[in-house]
Amino acid sequence: MARSLFIEQRLTGNPAFADLASSLLVVTAKREALEQAITAAADGGRTAIAHRRAAQQEHFAELNKLADRVSSIAGGDAVMIQDAGFFVRSARNLLTEIPRPLKLRARIRDHKGEVLLDWATTPGASLYVIQHNGASPDDAEAWKDVGETTRIRHVLKGLESAREHWFRVRATGTKGSSPWSDVAHSLVR
Repeated sequence: MARSLFIEQRLTGNPAFADLASSLLVVTAKREALEQAITAAADGGRTAIAHRRAAQQEHFAELNKLADRVSSIAGGDAVMIQDAGFFVRSARNLLTEIPRPLKLRARIRDHKGEVLLDWATTPGASLYVIQHNGASPDDAEAWKDVGETTRIRHVLKGLESAREHWFRVRATGTKGSSPWSDVAHSLVR
């Protein structure tokens, strides 16, 4: 309520938003209806509370419409939007590319030939591709795709026992594919 009153005061007579007078009248009417509904619902009756909720939703809907119009008129000018009594949202940090998966760990499991891989969530990723190397992490030809998952952990089975194995992960999503993660290694039982 207080925010609505503040916005109404800031917009009344504001020359930058002169053509919003009719919208401002609607917001004022909705606020007054909400005030009446709040007073009527003070006794706790179900019908009165339902009317209060409906009035609240209508009031917020009108405030949102007004906010959209103010934003449109202001053209992204933060000072002008704040001058109208509205808050300014921070700009979204949109991903231009998917970062590499971080904190990849390979852990030995109790079962023979198994290793558990886990890593941190990667922003923008919808799928992770896992590669295995049983020779050397420096041998580019030895890296083979061994799995895909939508989760941030994966159990690989059927690995050769009593040997060291290397693993890496790549995230893919709507922005393409990330670089490969740092290599993790583990002995396998």
